[in-house]
Amino acid sequence: MTAFEDRPQLPLTPVRRVLVGVGVALFVAQVAAAAALAPVTTGDGASAGLLALLWLASLVLSTAVALLVVRQAEMADIATASFIATIAPHAVFALVAALDARGTNDEVDLVDAVFFGVTAGALAALLVWPVAMGIARLVRMPRGPS
Repeated sequence: MTAFEDRPQLPLTPVRRVLVGVGVALFVAQVAAAAALAPVTTGDGASAGLLALLWLASLVLSTAVALLVVRQAEMADIATASFIATIAPHAVFALVAALDARGTNDEVDLVDAVFFGVTAGALAALLVWPVAMGIARLVRMPRGPS
């Protein structure tokens, strides 16, 4: 079996470590917020406006997380970070909302709910990725060594 060679990476400086730590903390907070907000924003009396606002906030937070956790402005790094930072909260939100609806008339299959959350997160990540890439280039985030 052939191992993939890792491409050169910029060093993880003390400042970069702090930024990665902030990004990871923001990611954890985003996933926790998704889990906490899902039951109170879905089901009976759900507000489409509030859900749209939460979705927009998730895009902003996911973009920030993606930019904070990468060392360099390489397309593969930012794409991976964008997908992880966006899919996880969407999947958690859908799963917790489905768990909260169990035993009610709004009950849905948990697998379907997670599939929907992952798909919605992946589609949202397709918005986050180019925005994060554009911001990285705009602020002249360092590129990896050649």
